[in-house]
Amino acid sequence: MSIRHGSRTKPRQVLVVMSLVLALLIAACGAAATPSPASSADPTKADVQSFVEQAVAYAKAKGKATALQTFTAPGGDFHHGQLYIFAYDFTGTVIAHGGDATLVGKNLIDMKDPNGIMVIQGLVRLATAGSGWLYYTWPNPEHANTQEPKLGYVIKVDDGWFLGSGTYGPAAVKP
Repeated sequence: MSIRHGSRTKPRQVLVVMSLVLALLIAACGAAATPSPASSADPTKADVQSFVEQAVAYAKAKGKATALQTFTAPGGDFHHGQLYIFAYDFTGTVIAHGGDATLVGKNLIDMKDPNGIMVIQGLVRLATAGSGWLYYTWPNPEHANTQEPKLGYVIKVDDGWFLGSGTYGPAAVKP
């Protein structure tokens, strides 16, 4: 293959064009092989627990007000795909929610999921004991808020509030 300009062949141009084509092909193949955040693996129980532990450490280091603002802010440091942080006081009032900021200020203590599980009462009970896991159903913000099985994990920050997160993936299916 040669590129001609008029009647003159330009071998150097051919080499440059071929190099660019090869570089583009390599880049395209590399991009296709790299999973996007939307297609990455669902978080495991260990991922969720670590995420909540990091949030608790952040809250203790930065203070409650800064932490609550950070946890609710869209696209912040505590939003990783389907993982987001939620915070409640022990009466069941939402004080931060990375998945749905419209819930902040609402008391959900009597909320039942579609299967009759008293979700917030269960989370409060676990957090009161220090920490724990709960299977329930919750709207998944990554799937147009479709109700999906979720496995949530909570940790008590202090006697006034607790933090949690959860996974909607395979770990959320109750054994």
